[in-house]
Amino acid sequence: MSEPRRSVRGFSDRAPLWKAHPFWFWLLCVLLACALVAGLVVVLRPRSTVTDGSGSYPENLVSVAELIRRENEWVREQAAPYVSIAVMLPLDPAAGPASTQSTESVRHAVQGAYLAQYWSNHNEGNASAPNVQLLLADTSGDADSWRTAVRELKERAAGPDHLVAVTGLGSSLGGTKRAIDELSAAEIALVGAVITSDELSGKATLVRVAPSNSAEARALAHFLGRRGSFTAVMVQDEDEDDSYTRTLARSFTAAFGDVVPSGLLDVPLTYNSALDGADTVLAQMTERICNSGADVVFFAGRWGNLPAFLRALTRRTCVDRKLTVVTGDDASNLNRSGQQIWDDTGAGLEVYYTALAHPASWSAAPDAVHQVIANRFRQGADSFPAVFPGESLDDGQAIMHHDAMLTAITAVDVLAAQGITRPSASAVANMLTSSSLNVPAASGWITFNRLGEPVGKAMPVVRLLPDGGVRFTELTSETGRPPGRPTR
Repeated sequence: MSEPRRSVRGFSDRAPLWKAHPFWFWLLCVLLACALVAGLVVVLRPRSTVTDGSGSYPENLVSVAELIRRENEWVREQAAPYVSIAVMLPLDPAAGPASTQSTESVRHAVQGAYLAQYWSNHNEGNASAPNVQLLLADTSGDADSWRTAVRELKERAAGPDHLVAVTGLGSSLGGTKRAIDELSAAEIALVGAVITSDELSGKATLVRVAPSNSAEARALAHFLGRRGSFTAVMVQDEDEDDSYTRTLARSFTAAFGDVVPSGLLDVPLTYNSALDGADTVLAQMTERICNSGADVVFFAGRWGNLPAFLRALTRRTCVDRKLTVVTGDDASNLNRSGQQIWDDTGAGLEVYYTALAHPASWSAAPDAVHQVIANRFRQGADSFPAVFPGESLDDGQAIMHHDAMLTAITAVDVLAAQGITRPSASAVANMLTSSSLNVPAASGWITFNRLGEPVGKAMPVVRLLPDGGVRFTELTSETGRPPGRPTR
């Protein structure tokens, strides 16, 4: 008689686990469920877009983010009070279509902001001034990515980080305007670094260290007017979400009617960078420009489309006629090494733009800038070349973002000198917009009018070279003359 078949390893003879050990079985189930929920929360929760330099960053920013993290750690270890100031930028321009800045200009921007923080914490003489923690607010991504950053910034303002100001603010796009409106409604001080659209004037808590597009256009009008008579044609981007290009076009038209005899042809040549094929459309304009008889082109567009347009102009049929292209400060994003924008062999093409800052201006017009501040970018153990060897200042981004941070810090320091050692964001905003603040900035002395715009701001005019370099031409202002130290 055969033996009964044994179960494999005897398991079929045992009671199920949930019957044999009901308490442990159900405890295990609860723990597994909790772990699953926690994992889902981590996966589904949006990543923090406002940090102290911790976390992951594009390779482009890793080294400067680490400097910021270490400086912030030092600030929090001190017994002295501190305030937080954020720089808001699309830190990874490759992450989405919302950025109009190059990776190199973003890196320089963060470097400039860091140095303003460091110099304030270690080299300033105001003993009552609080230390500064620098936060990085990332708006990389789609057109609505600013919303998360703004929400977190408002939380930081209400929390122990004591956020008092936001600087930088990116470019003059629709998302920037909406972010400014929300932060302004929360009474947070705002200092724009390179935003120049005239449509951003008069925001409640906003000041800008960069001149407006209308001021830039007037400076260019004086510059071209001194070169003699000319006939000009406008090339205009019609992207409805881009306030920069829209107001630059209007500013060109107004300035060249007011400052010099109008030689601007009535019908602008238009394209739309928000649609496909913008570069191809620009390339088709060259013969229209030749047939117009124009010898000057006002380019009211972004830097991303400018190279294709310039390359097309080198192939124009009227190559025997010298052609001058002038544009706004956004062209500074093209100022980087290792690129060839166009071939200038026999092209007769010159390109100029109004830079927001350039190191050559410190020697060209010494009275237009506080030399002690300018020296931070020229010499010393903590200077820009010492901390960031091999980096260029020619695109002006490090200087302008330093100045935006310095402006916010100056407002904090003035309040601290009056006994308000840890001012609120609202108090800092009130000080910035009071029209009484003088800032000895590296890009030139800064005072603000009631609209939050810099008064008589220094503006370098630079020539963009075919290889992406620039050549300083002159320092001017909207009056056509280089400014001096403010009298008030």
